[in-house]
Amino acid sequence: MKNGKSTLFLAATIVTVLNFSSCSKYEDGPMFSLRTKKARLTGEWEVVRIGNETFPQDGYSVEMEFEKDGDFRYTYSYDTYSYSYNGEWEFSSDKEEVDIIIDNQVETFEILRLKNDELWLEASDNTEWRLEAK
Repeated sequence: MKNGKSTLFLAATIVTVLNFSSCSKYEDGPMFSLRTKKARLTGEWEVVRIGNETFPQDGYSVEMEFEKDGDFRYTYSYDTYSYSYNGEWEFSSDKEEVDIIIDNQVETFEILRLKNDELWLEASDNTEWRLEAK
């Protein structure tokens, strides 16, 4: 009986490892996460790079907030001035892209990396956006 349990445990371990080794949906990872994609995406993010431009720079910063219920906020700030756009977000059916909808305009971003503290997106114009959790 003990030998049967060991074999069952070994088989379960192999199946689990093989499933997790092909778990990554995004080009740059993560390879494995216990949190759902929605749980990793929701929250406040600070834009640290768009293309070759790094942020914050010269008092200018950009933030995005993805709420669990699908609400979205895009905020840019310059020194003491700040302005926000409100909209909605949703995953594509395969969760490889995220659509951001503001004033009936849809911007689709391909998700390159989605970790608890890092989000890399590629805009439709092939510009890469890198964000860090706040």
